[in-house]
Amino acid sequence: MKALKWTAGALLMLMACTGNKGATAEAAVADDSAAVQVSDTLVFENVDLVDSLAYKIKVVDYSGDEEPYPYTIETVTDYYRLSTLKAVAGKPKVVEFINQWLTLSAAGEYMEEPATAENVAKHYAQLKKEGYVDVRSAFKRASGASLGENASEDEENEDGLMDMGFASANEWDHNVSIHWQTPTLLTLWKSGYDYSAGAAHGMPWDFGVTFDLKNLRLLTYDDILKKEGRKAVLKMVIAELQDEYGEDDMLNAPEDIELPANDPALEAEGVRFDYGAYEIGPYALGMPGVVIPYEKMKPYLTDEVKELLGL
Repeated sequence: MKALKWTAGALLMLMACTGNKGATAEAAVADDSAAVQVSDTLVFENVDLVDSLAYKIKVVDYSGDEEPYPYTIETVTDYYRLSTLKAVAGKPKVVEFINQWLTLSAAGEYMEEPATAENVAKHYAQLKKEGYVDVRSAFKRASGASLGENASEDEENEDGLMDMGFASANEWDHNVSIHWQTPTLLTLWKSGYDYSAGAAHGMPWDFGVTFDLKNLRLLTYDDILKKEGRKAVLKMVIAELQDEYGEDDMLNAPEDIELPANDPALEAEGVRFDYGAYEIGPYALGMPGVVIPYEKMKPYLTDEVKELLGL
């Protein structure tokens, strides 16, 4: 274990891990918005942003039988929060690729095509034309488009307010953090919670995305798993789910469970599979995730990923 002092933040611990997965490094970061996260490949700065919008609404009591219904004028405040990263040191092409992807993510831009360096650069160039060049400006774009949806002009009444049966605001909380990194791989963790005013509950998400830092691309199922091995991998995933959650718990029947919609993520111990809310059970089940060790996964991994992992 190596200790590293960073003048812009608190004391950071740089942990070098060795073994058949190749040398890796992870950073334990103090709870400080100005802290810097360090690994042996990239240096990241934390970026924490908050935006809000307060507006008045007409809260109408529709419980009675007579009109006009009684109402009160209330003020609600929508919140939009983003905790993300900015690469501040490392190989220039890698820094550029990761920062462009982080900017697109902060702006709420989602790519249908593979997230290669070329495709990310193309989408980023379009965003840049609109004046959004980094995660901070992209955040303003995303929050500006989302805040105050309840107060849109086409829903306003004659008083310039919106009629609602409740005083409830919208809320978004998006987070990106480092999960694992090696000289050739970077796994970022994406989590968050979106709540639309009046809904029974918000929708959370919690999963990893892995970047190939050698070839500058975001890894997908096709990049990580051999197609002919997916059935065997699914059986292992289901077995892990049943072991953790119990066969008689809230999990769907095994025959109704598929591999997660989210692409797998790579971490120190193995390949991670994370399900979304409602994907394999009720909301109360949460977002189940399992990790299959590399020694079990090795026969089903592509040659490219095994090389990146040093297996």
